[in-house]
Amino acid sequence: MPARPSNTSATASPSLLKRPIVPTPRTWDSLKGPQAADPVPVEDSQANIELNLKKLNAISNVTKKKQAYSPYLLITQLPSTVMPDDIRRLADSKESIKDIIFHRNQFMEFQNKVTVVFRSATDAVDFITQKYGKFLSGHKLNMTMLDPYNPRDKRSIPPNLRSEPFSGHLVLISGLPAASRPDHLRTEFRRFQLMDTTEAAIIPVPSKRMASSCQYLIRLSSRSEAYRFIRTYHNTFFQFKEFRKRCPIRTTIIY
Repeated sequence: MPARPSNTSATASPSLLKRPIVPTPRTWDSLKGPQAADPVPVEDSQANIELNLKKLNAISNVTKKKQAYSPYLLITQLPSTVMPDDIRRLADSKESIKDIIFHRNQFMEFQNKVTVVFRSATDAVDFITQKYGKFLSGHKLNMTMLDPYNPRDKRSIPPNLRSEPFSGHLVLISGLPAASRPDHLRTEFRRFQLMDTTEAAIIPVPSKRMASSCQYLIRLSSRSEAYRFIRTYHNTFFQFKEFRKRCPIRTTIIY
């Protein structure tokens, strides 16, 4: 007589029923628990706190021993197309900036740095505290407070501040024939209102060694006249009757 198969399901079912049923947690239920707390704000995150500490340390190193009396701030790594208004917009108040001096070499080439003169040392410290490490046209600004009593820093501070209303009235025209003279230029530029009727309105600028062209600094009567001068001559060809050579010229406003 064949043996009966053992009914294992019947014997196992009572033990299974006695076990507690633990529901499987669902993904949407986990969002309701303590794990779903609001994320920590960026201002309170550890990484942002460390970044702010590094920034404050850098600012303290820059302003150390100078914040009490120095209204001069040197800004480097500027874009070549920067204008004074771009720097004034960085400040909370445009009136806090007294003057902006662009650094140029003997050939009037911009060195990508300026000296900003503030009304007071407090304005300078506020500016560097708020704008240290900021970007301008993709360039990260590097700022250094200048000590007027330090001979090394004093080289970046002009001895006599120029008059601000004349900023932007000067135009550098380069690429002219090397034999050009101010009287030639005065005849050519008679359509424009120069700042002075004498030769002081057309100032020769040194050219690089072995250069086949020359450059002059033209003093116009206003900013609008300077912009009109640039629109007329920039990226054009210049030719005198005395010279057969056509010279490509470039113009740049000097601040």
